[in-house]
Amino acid sequence: MYLKKIKDSFKIIHFRLALIFSLIFILSSGILFAFSFLFIYNSMNNSGEDETKRRLLNYWALFQSSGIELVIREIDKESFLYGDQPFFARIADKDNKTLFLRYPEAWSEYLLEEIDKIPVKDFEKTLILKSQNSNNVLRAYTVHLSEDFFLQIGVSMARSTHLLTLYRRNFIFLLLGLLILGFGAGIFFSSRFLSPIRSFNTTLKEIIATGDFSKRIKERGVNDDLEEITLLFNQMLKRIETLIFQMKDNLDIVAHDLRTPMTIFRGYAEQAIREPQNFKATGEALYASLEQSEKIISMLNTIMDISEAESGILKLKKENLDLENLVKSLIEMYGFIGEERNIDITLNSVNCRIYADPIRIRQAIGNILDNAVKYSPINSTIKIEIKESDQQIIISIQDSGPGILKEDLPFIWDRLYRSPEVKEISGTGLGLSLVKAVVMAHNGSIELESSIKSGSRFIIYFSKTGFCDVSNF
Repeated sequence: MYLKKIKDSFKIIHFRLALIFSLIFILSSGILFAFSFLFIYNSMNNSGEDETKRRLLNYWALFQSSGIELVIREIDKESFLYGDQPFFARIADKDNKTLFLRYPEAWSEYLLEEIDKIPVKDFEKTLILKSQNSNNVLRAYTVHLSEDFFLQIGVSMARSTHLLTLYRRNFIFLLLGLLILGFGAGIFFSSRFLSPIRSFNTTLKEIIATGDFSKRIKERGVNDDLEEITLLFNQMLKRIETLIFQMKDNLDIVAHDLRTPMTIFRGYAEQAIREPQNFKATGEALYASLEQSEKIISMLNTIMDISEAESGILKLKKENLDLENLVKSLIEMYGFIGEERNIDITLNSVNCRIYADPIRIRQAIGNILDNAVKYSPINSTIKIEIKESDQQIIISIQDSGPGILKEDLPFIWDRLYRSPEVKEISGTGLGLSLVKAVVMAHNGSIELESSIKSGSRFIIYFSKTGFCDVSNF
């Protein structure tokens, strides 16, 4: 169980990051320690060697000027004066017979009296004398005073060894302390910095378990990459939530509003089955069924177009479009419908080109014109105006219809909403919803000004920078 907990800990990313950085810290500290230890060791050795050679040189010069007796007296005097830095001194003849030997009593463990057993040729290099009772050593250097005599000075490495041991021990303790502190700080800060990832996991698990896409990852308010990922992920969740809501809403709409045409469709079909010999009645029933099926298909297509436009997935085939000619073609088409009731459609326009999907723009403006012709009284006028400002292109469509009640204005863009005042006029209640969805899909906006008995005025705004950058044409 304990091993399993350790193994599971390695699956936690902030634990692994802290462990990796700790290992890097240990490796870097080890390299630093090695270099610093070697530097201190060499510095101590060089310092001791330089001091010893300086003494050898002083004694050599004293021998040359005053003889061996004065050298011995000077050694005795320095041994007394510099007792805190002990050394041994030995003078021997050319056959390595000891003539003078002076050393601290504590150094008897080095068996200095037996140096005369060492071959003279070994004195050409630094002589290392090991203790019989400890790991301490003496380092001795030799200088020839003359052809008959040579002098040896030796110093203990115990102080240097002790200092290096203290340095190594203190460094290890310091390293362990820093390692524990660094690992703990690494766990804390990496856990804090990577908290959005844990929030991702928690939020995703909750969404999978509950199916509730309204949940969001908690934002930290820190301007970094993880915060940007958090914001984008929350936006994605909001988008998914919107799509799911629209899907449910559309299913509800389809289930509710297709019930009537489907019932009528079924009634005509049953009528055709009941009277198979009556070809006239059967034909009329089939023709009525086709009309209902067309209405159902049209309603479904419109609902799908609205949903795609509102969710941002509507595919727009944009091109360089002459807006004035497009509106003129619509006026020509709806003008024939308006002639029956003597409805005149006028256009006041500037030459304006836009970058847009001509089919969708025609669909949006056509729906507004269709409503304007449908609701305008006999012998009336529909006024269309196209103008542009520095930043926008504006399309205005003014009819002379009955207007819209003030309490109905907030709901006219809702799908399948129809004012009770116009229930006698045929319609699906999807036209204005599609208009708004198409306009917004082109980064535009739409407004409505209406009052009872004064008609309605639809105003469409398209940004030149977002919708139609005329500088590109």
